[in-house]
Amino acid sequence: MDQFIVKPLFGDGAVHWYTPTNATLWLGLTVLAIIALLVFGTRGRAVVPSRVQSIAELMYGMVHKMVEDVSGKDGVRYFPMS
Repeated sequence: MDQFIVKPLFGDGAVHWYTPTNATLWLGLTVLAIIALLVFGTRGRAVVPSRVQSIAELMYGMVHKMVEDVSGKDGVRYFPMS
């Protein structure tokens, strides 16, 4: 269970709200990977989608459906490109 211990990236001091930690590093890398997939995957916008475009569209559709299930039809209007 050592992988779940939150440690500061620099030094051995206490963890405050502004301290960069191993968790924030992985969170940032994950966000960059998702953005890269969505941006590069939908760059071509073909009628017959490529594999990357299909994955990007499936991810977008999954999140859209999740927002619709939680907030209802009225909340979807705040979701981009719906």
